[in-house]
Amino acid sequence: MANPLLDHVAPEYLARRTQVIEIVDKISTFERLSEIVQADFAALAADRLPAGWQDTPVNVQLQFGWADARERLPEVRGSAETGMPAVCQRCLEPCTLSLSTSFRMLLLDSKDSRSVDDALDVWGVEENKLRPLDVVEEMLVMAMPLAAMHESDEDCIQLPGSEKAEEKPNTIRPFAELKAQIEKSR
Repeated sequence: MANPLLDHVAPEYLARRTQVIEIVDKISTFERLSEIVQADFAALAADRLPAGWQDTPVNVQLQFGWADARERLPEVRGSAETGMPAVCQRCLEPCTLSLSTSFRMLLLDSKDSRSVDDALDVWGVEENKLRPLDVVEEMLVMAMPLAAMHESDEDCIQLPGSEKAEEKPNTIRPFAELKAQIEKSR
């Protein structure tokens, strides 16, 4: 069975059929996401790379339809989620980012100059062909954090010779003296 995310289809065709796509695919199908992960893992030694990261599942749900009653504005509503492999920027060890995104956007020809509601995102369609994978991949890339990190400090591997902040508190209180003076003056 062919992957419906890879098909180049007219948005009107998908909207007219109220097409629903629910699929679980591998992260390796998403070229840009795979390139991002590979670039991130370039800093790691080969023995520290997570095995089989290319097979990480990506859950995708898309529903096509019309945004207007006259059926002139095709739209897609969707969501995607994955546990994307990355390198933690705190400890420089592999971690998994929980990426999740929901979206609703109009699918309009790139040359279309129609005025639309500013609350809706618009995806520019070239030559009246849409590849659903491109939309999903862009939304996942936009959902990525600026710096990948483990979800909690405890998950980070502690570097040798470093101490946790909890063991040796070093709190600077620049206004402590001012507070003491105010309390004395009362």
